Amino acid sequence: MQEKNNISKEDFETLKFLSKYKMLKIEDACLIYRTKRYYRQRVNKLIDKGYVKRYKSYIVLDKKGRKELNEVGLDYIKNIKNEAYMERLRKIASIATLSINSNIKFVPSWDIKEKDKYTETARRYIGKIIIEDREYLAYYISDKKEHIYIKQLLFDVNKAISYDDFIIFVENYDVINKKYSNLSFGKKNTYIIQNNSLNKELLREMNSINIHDFLESIYEKEILISDWDKADYLLEDGRYIIYMPFINTEEITRINWYYLENSESNRKLEIVTLEENEKTIQGIVDNKCKIKSFNKYWLGGINEE
Repeated sequence: MQEKNNISKEDFETLKFLSKYKMLKIEDACLIYRTKRYYRQRVNKLIDKGYVKRYKSYIVLDKKGRKELNEVGLDYIKNIKNEAYMERLRKIASIATLSINSNIKFVPSWDIKEKDKYTETARRYIGKIIIEDREYLAYYISDKKEHIYIKQLLFDVNKAISYDDFIIFVENYDVINKKYSNLSFGKKNTYIIQNNSLNKELLREMNSINIHDFLESIYEKEILISDWDKADYLLEDGRYIIYMPFINTEEITRINWYYLENSESNRKLEIVTLEENEKTIQGIVDNKCKIKSFNKYWLGGINEE
């Protein structure tokens, strides 16, 4: 059927994504077509033939696309014309692209298993991200969100007792401040990640990075395994290293508590993180800690084009 209708495998994958997540940012279609330019031609062709149509900077299914999906037994519910609903879909679709051609699995909020039903009514999470069998409950804070929304999000995270790991995607880091206890909840990990294409690409590549070798390339020195439970690695000169490419507010809180309770400690600690995180981390971590930042392009697999 795909050949009959002149639909390529990638075209059909685009339609399938839209059947599940309702919208796709046009530039994110490059992840499906695995090309930096040609994907635009394919998207325009789908638009011209009536399979998809534009919605602002996104594409959504059109009549011919819905018919194509129905022929293979894929149901599609037409989008509700409600701005708040469409805004939520926008956030979910953006994070769902992590699962395209990667080992990351994304489970949208409407597919969360029955055991998590207690969080479904009026809750704020957008779904779950599964990376190598570790589950992260995912939230999203946009620039438009007001104080009451973030308070509700904080309530949700504290209520999600069956989860130890969280990822909160943000459009800027202004929400990390004392007003919201720096978004730390006493969990194992809470990562604050700015939602942009390079950060999402880095997330896809994280498990393929040899951290030890990467740190040795940064420091140009031998890296040892830490003998201190608050740090990951150690330099011969006694400096401890925490590798934190994305802001982990729980780890920062543990560091701060250590220095608060051990004010005379002379342990030297450095946090290795992305450049975009440096200012934010410096503002919330104990001033005895130093920040060593790196550019995304230090890491393998990140394409500058």
